[in-house]
Parts: sequence; structure tokens; C-alpha cells
Amino acid sequence: MIITKNILNEKVPIEMMPTRLDSAMNLYTNVNFHGKDGIVLYNINPSTWNCLYSFYELNHKFTIDNYVFSKENITYRELIEEYKKVYKKIYEEEKGNIKERRIKTLSNEFIKTFDLNKVTIKEELTPIFELKFSKSKKVWTLYYFENYVASNVDLLDTLFHQKLYEQKILPLDFQEKEIDGIEIATNIQYLLSIKDNIEKIKNNSLKLE
Repeated sequence: MIITKNILNEKVPIEMMPTRLDSAMNLYTNVNFHGKDGIVLYNINPSTWNCLYSFYELNHKFTIDNYVFSKENITYRELIEEYKKVYKKIYEEEKGNIKERRIKTLSNEFIKTFDLNKVTIKEELTPIFELKFSKSKKVWTLYYFENYVASNVDLLDTLFHQKLYEQKILPLDFQEKEIDGIEIATNIQYLLSIKDNIEKIKNNSLKLE
């Protein structure tokens, strides 16, 4: 479940208390291609349409197993605040992964994945926290999604015609929760429900002739 503003002051059910913290950095590309407009999604698992998680290498991402929160009777707001404190202390201050460094790593991994020359990132989209049961770890996990939109991609043709993953263009006004019977990730559905995100994405449209 996405932790939205309207539930921040509600208590987290005891049975849903997360014991794992995880994160992902997402880079969205908004393209105009032969009359089609929208963000590019990838079917990686293959089980969900999602933005590419570029932080595949564990040493490049923030994750903690067997984490115990400071108290049990906790609100979603307190859950997020504690995550942020741990993230800042361990990931940013101790390991040096400040935002500028994270963005640089995100660009480099995106370039490496799709064999590009250069990717420019100028704007950040709304960050998202999601509480979800991890099927692989079999525990409740609190995920932090840091979201950015590409303002320029050198070799856009190479990116769009990549053969690593199945891909689709998702129109920004798309209302369904699935494409071809495959679920669109809930964090993307939520991201596109925020007007400010839509405007930033539209302002960074990449045209491919």
C-alpha cells in the first residue's frame, strides 16, 4: 500500500510492521514517438510493468534486513520519519551517498544498461513510500522510491529500440491498472495521480522521429 497524506496519522497495524527497509531510484523517460506520447515502462520480472530500477547493485542502494523500529504503536508518519533518519545517518552521512552522488550513479547505470552516451536529469518527481509484503523475503518491507525524469537522452533511438526488456508507452492519462493483463506497479499509478508530477513529465518530453 502507498502511504498517502490522508493516512499519515493512522496507526500501522501490528501485523504489518515492517522489518525490512528497501529503496529504489527510478528514472522516467517521457517520449513522443510516431504519435504516441507517454512514459516508457518495462516488463522486467516478467510480472509487472514498471519503471526500470537502475540500482541493481546492492552496494549502490539502501537496504536493511531485520530492522526493529523504535516502538510498536507507531503511525505511518512516524514510520517514514524514522526511515528518513536511518537513511540519512547510514546511507548519506556514513556511506557518503548524498543526492548528487545518487543522481550521478543513476545516470551512469542507465547509460550502462542501455548503451547510451549521455543522460541529463534536471527534475525530481514526488518521492514515494510504500508498505508492502515482500514475497521474496517473506516479510513486510517499507520501500522508498526516489523518482526523477530525464530531460535529455543522447541516443534516444537506441534507448527506445532496446531489446533487453519488453516495453510499452503508457499515456499520462491512462486510467487502467493493467496493460495486456499485466499489472502496472502501484507506485507508478500513484505517481501519475499527482498533478505536479504530470506537469514535470510533460515539460521533459523526448521526441523521437
